[in-house]
Amino acid sequence: MSVKNAEEEVSVGIIANPASGRDIRRLISAASGFTIAEKTNIVRRLCLGMQVTGVKRVYLMPDRSGISGSVLRGRDQGIKALDEHWPEVEILEMPVEERAIDTLRAVEKMVAIGVQVIIVLGGDGTHRLVANNCGNTPMVALSTGTNNAFPRFQEATVVGMATGLVARRAVSVCEGTQRNKVLRVEINGQCRDLALVDLCLTDDQWIGARAMWKPERVKEIFVTFAEADAIGLSSVAGLANPVPRDSGQGLHLKLCPPGQGMLSICAPIAPGLIVPVGIAEMNILHPQEVISASISAGAVTLDGEREFVFHERDSIDIWLDLEGPLTVDVSRVLHLAAERGVFTYPSPYIVAREIVQEPAG
Repeated sequence: MSVKNAEEEVSVGIIANPASGRDIRRLISAASGFTIAEKTNIVRRLCLGMQVTGVKRVYLMPDRSGISGSVLRGRDQGIKALDEHWPEVEILEMPVEERAIDTLRAVEKMVAIGVQVIIVLGGDGTHRLVANNCGNTPMVALSTGTNNAFPRFQEATVVGMATGLVARRAVSVCEGTQRNKVLRVEINGQCRDLALVDLCLTDDQWIGARAMWKPERVKEIFVTFAEADAIGLSSVAGLANPVPRDSGQGLHLKLCPPGQGMLSICAPIAPGLIVPVGIAEMNILHPQEVISASISAGAVTLDGEREFVFHERDSIDIWLDLEGPLTVDVSRVLHLAAERGVFTYPSPYIVAREIVQEPAG
């Protein structure tokens, strides 16, 4: 495929969840939030970074909170007042309910359109929803949520540049992405959902405000990876026995009251909320190893949010799957591009403004 034809076909989807960073943990912990204005500004910087690397069209999820409308106004103002160059921005036509179904519908539409990459602004929960529907379309995980073990905090400008390079295949998908582990949960023989970071079984019999911040209700924790500097329920595993993202295993913990069991951990389960947690048992979770729930009834929490309850008549099985979604490694993409001279002017992959030579003297 020629560079010209590749440019004409390059498109990227953006999922900007207006609800991320605004849940109940602002009331029960010291969590901060991302305003609509800041999310709009992040999308603006993403678009400017993508335009430089030749992305022609961006598909944006619609919302009632004002992100999509503010992006369009910011684009018009930037073009007129600052001579900014943007890709074409198109708001998807779809019903908006201000619920998780909006994200699922938007991802389905983006995959059907054939976008090369999907950028996700949100926390672990938003990324989990995208991972459910994106298939093999790579996603860029950009943190704007509360408990963010899966996405990273990165500057949107360089994220946009890296996204464009992968979308245009200046850096191939094989080189610039990594495959992620997921936890899958099956109820009564039917696969129900997945978790990107942690899956917890609690003795709750309700969903309520969804966000989980009371470890005394948690009976089991399963993690795909566990980092010592994480926040959220996966931090319990991360401080007890860290598991790298790129390892071929996970971890399974059974909890107990602090001071009992094999050890107790002081873990940051929400911003500013550090609590003692007791661990009764800890075991390596091997790929495809099916673990059945040890409690007869309760709720399944996926990436920090209660999603569904189960009862005594239900059978709950959990296992680790190494073939989860693809994510773009922003640092690696830019490093490879720099090594190959992609940013050296002139370049077939960079849409640079004309360089004007100042007269000597």
